[in-house]
Amino acid sequence: MTPPHPPLPRSLLVLRCIAGFKLVKALFFIGLGLGLLSFYQPAFLASLYRLADELPYRTEQHALRETIAFLSGLSPTRIQLLATATFLYSTLFLVEGYGLWRGRYWAEWLTVIATSSLIPFEIYELARHPTLNKVGVIAANVAILLYLIWRVRREYVLRREHREDG
Repeated sequence: MTPPHPPLPRSLLVLRCIAGFKLVKALFFIGLGLGLLSFYQPAFLASLYRLADELPYRTEQHALRETIAFLSGLSPTRIQLLATATFLYSTLFLVEGYGLWRGRYWAEWLTVIATSSLIPFEIYELARHPTLNKVGVIAANVAILLYLIWRVRREYVLRREHREDG
């Protein structure tokens, strides 16, 4: 019988929770990109309309129908560009998630830079179309950002003190 693993330090546990959040977001955007690549297939489009009809709230039904109408007005080339952008975005989340899961200092910096640069766009979208989901995502991103800024700053101070002592 193998001995049990020692518990993870709390800071690594928090990083792994953030990594999990980033990896879930990556999966969402991979799915979105695949959906965009399938958009002009009649069976996929029909399933989107069926999904809109089955959504429990009229606002959700309306939002999905508006999205379908908007995407239907785009050329296949634009749809492919959007899909490419979603795959690139998901790649950023995958890299962040991997690095944070492994407790890498560079991943903390990457996440601080990426998250802080994207929050203004999220706030703009929230102002245009407010939903509780958007509020939740922004709140989570701000909490992650504040935590990682605290960690990065603390690590910087510790490294500087170590150099001065050595």
